[in-house]
Amino acid sequence: MIAYAKEYLLDNILANRFIRNTSWIGMSELMARVSRLLTAVVLARYLTLEQFGVAALAMTVHELVRVFNENGIGAKIIQVPEDQLEAVCNTAYRLNWIVCGSLFVVQCLLAFPIASFYQQPDLVWMIMLLAVVYLMMPIALVQTFLIQRQNRLKVTALVAGTQVTIDNLLTALLAVLGLGAWSVVIPKLLVAPVWVIGTIMNQRWKFNSSGGYAHWQEILHFGKHVLGVELLKTIRLHMDNLIIGTFLGIEALGIYFFARNAGLGISLSLTRAFNIALFPHLCEVQNNVNLLRDKFLHALKTITWILIPIILLQSLLAPWYVPMVFGEKWIPAIPVLLLLCLSAIPRPFGESASEVMRVLNQPKVDFYWSILFSLLFIAGIFAALPWGIVGVSVAILLIHMLALPAYTVWVTKSYLTKQTDTTK
Repeated sequence: MIAYAKEYLLDNILANRFIRNTSWIGMSELMARVSRLLTAVVLARYLTLEQFGVAALAMTVHELVRVFNENGIGAKIIQVPEDQLEAVCNTAYRLNWIVCGSLFVVQCLLAFPIASFYQQPDLVWMIMLLAVVYLMMPIALVQTFLIQRQNRLKVTALVAGTQVTIDNLLTALLAVLGLGAWSVVIPKLLVAPVWVIGTIMNQRWKFNSSGGYAHWQEILHFGKHVLGVELLKTIRLHMDNLIIGTFLGIEALGIYFFARNAGLGISLSLTRAFNIALFPHLCEVQNNVNLLRDKFLHALKTITWILIPIILLQSLLAPWYVPMVFGEKWIPAIPVLLLLCLSAIPRPFGESASEVMRVLNQPKVDFYWSILFSLLFIAGIFAALPWGIVGVSVAILLIHMLALPAYTVWVTKSYLTKQTDTTK
């Protein structure tokens, strides 16, 4: 077993561009997680449970609105043939400004009823401050996806890693200075220019009307199901926060939010690294089902050998490092943290299957699956509420363990069946 693992690492990982790209993004996520660990320690010691809950609500609203920027426009830039690239980029640039400007207005309008519902006046200004980030994003979005199209994910990794690391360190500093929940919100606005400047410095591109325009309907037709999938994914990622905050209280939400960020956050970061590298990797062979299947299965093996041991190790060490690193007041969060960590094991498999459907121009199928999975997810959380946040965590674990592997197997058998070469 050990010999096989060593041979796999030497023969496959070191020589594979997908793995190299994933490694760069993984290193970026590691930079972010190390700084986030420091931040989590500081926040755990300087913020009350109520302040944690308020910060969680502000960030949840922002993430739920921001998902509308995951609308498939970038995926189209990565996937489109070279002769259509400039026209697609020009149209995408205009669409990005329309979308991001609309998100700014929507989030500002949502701030008032949400703050009133939770009786937290500061939420108005927190949510509105976070909305300003949308006005910076269109400056560098096209360049970001061109970098990914070129498989220069080292650039993406370094820029994102630097941005998030500065964000985390600023959050810790402001928490020490006594800004409470604001310490989580303010840095998000301050570090947005880091991403913009870092991206445009590494990718030359200018809006050029002489390059023509792609039909915006074609881009949005491709993107509408991608948006639907991303929207449902974000709802699943944050709906538990809203449900727990509403039915179990702000303090229970504070414990849950801490457990998810201190535990599940690491695994989700690694999953995100795989997904960012996987899509352009699979797009290279989108017209050859046999090669696509081989690359996909190789990616799943990589996930199995690298990600699962990390998740299991973190879960086993949770009872030891939580009280030592974060303080004894967070001991009640350990069962929740452990269960959420384990729920991360099947997530990258399901995410990888979704990437395959996008490569094959079948985001509609993936969207229908996401609807079904989201209904199961939300129903499971509501059913588990009588057992508190531990019961909710158990429900999340079971739903992910049963549903996501089944979807991955179905996608492989239904869309990646080996084709026989009939030309011989």
